[in-house]
Amino acid sequence: MNIKFNGNTYVATYNEQTGYYELELTAPNIGGVYQADIEYINILGEIATAQKDIQILAKPTIEIHQNKTFMWIFSFQDFSVKDCIEIPQYEINMDEETNATSTFVVLKQTEAKARDIIAIKKDGGIVYWGTIEEIQKEGEGIKYTYTAKYITNLFDRFIKLGNSQVVRTTGLEDFISNEISSNFTESTDSFINIDWLDVEVKTHTPKETSVTNVDNGIYNLHTWMTNCTQNYNIVYQFEIVDNRLKMSITNQEPTKELIDVNAQPISGYEEVFETDVVAKVSVLYSKVNDQEQAGEYTLYLKTDRTTTTNMNDPDRADGKVTTIYTENYEDANQSALDEMKSNTYNHNITFNYLDRYIPIGTPIAIKTKESAIYDTYISAVTITTSKFYQYTCGNIRVKFIDKLLKEKK
Repeated sequence: MNIKFNGNTYVATYNEQTGYYELELTAPNIGGVYQADIEYINILGEIATAQKDIQILAKPTIEIHQNKTFMWIFSFQDFSVKDCIEIPQYEINMDEETNATSTFVVLKQTEAKARDIIAIKKDGGIVYWGTIEEIQKEGEGIKYTYTAKYITNLFDRFIKLGNSQVVRTTGLEDFISNEISSNFTESTDSFINIDWLDVEVKTHTPKETSVTNVDNGIYNLHTWMTNCTQNYNIVYQFEIVDNRLKMSITNQEPTKELIDVNAQPISGYEEVFETDVVAKVSVLYSKVNDQEQAGEYTLYLKTDRTTTTNMNDPDRADGKVTTIYTENYEDANQSALDEMKSNTYNHNITFNYLDRYIPIGTPIAIKTKESAIYDTYISAVTITTSKFYQYTCGNIRVKFIDKLLKEKK
């Protein structure tokens, strides 16, 4: 049995006493999840391959936690600092699928108003940027409850569709940046411009797709930005630079982490499995090169997770059939691929992790109580005064070869 790991090739030796193939690997200097490529002879005498995630643990840095959480309040008008206060009670909800609200209890009267920007600082780092939706005073005292949404809701507005060809020619990131500039920071109506916001595009990801939520030339920019996060790994990050708020737009594949339910400080673990595989997508379209011409494009899923337009391909995967619509033929292939990205388990794993923050979108390999390993990602995080962070995993990627083997068994 040959194993390739971290650029080196190893030969595993069979141990008759344990019944396992064994070898010693040279660990990388940097901790993380690494992939091992395994080549072996199966029971049919054929050469087969497999892959396995191996976690390398690095000695953690000792950190001093103050156990205090602060809210910085910035004016929506000019981004000046209005106040910095400690918050004794809060629930931060970051969920890319539901756009959930967060609440903060403030024991002080401030000059904060709806639309002002807040930054929540915990353990020395900013864990949340938000925009205030409502401030409600409770009773006769000085207790106020702030309700906020994640800061990308600054762009929760219906606008006229700009030059969407930029998506194909330059990149999703560039199109979003152009739309923000034209409608939010450098529009012809200077009165409503967000003068203190700078946008930087760090990557360029052209896609053969169109903005999907357009109705009569009008769409919601925030909805499209969220779609780009879910489908194309477009991430929006915020930081203060020279007393201004800087937003960066990046196509980012975060480093995968291994979560071991049995070995790590995890509680409240729940899992529900619901396989839902779309294996054939028929795309109806009405235009070709902006000319009226109706037709149908069909894409089929293969057992190795690739796709084909060949209906008679011997490696076609079995599953559900669906039909969708897109206006332009040029969008048909990408629309079909996006539909097949729903070939996942629904939200099925939730857990609480002691004193560990993992950002939304981080891909993880989670090892369950039964020692099965599933590829998924963090789709929602809830942060409270508790030392436990509450996580929800979304869209567990189906390994079709594993699924087919289970069906044969």
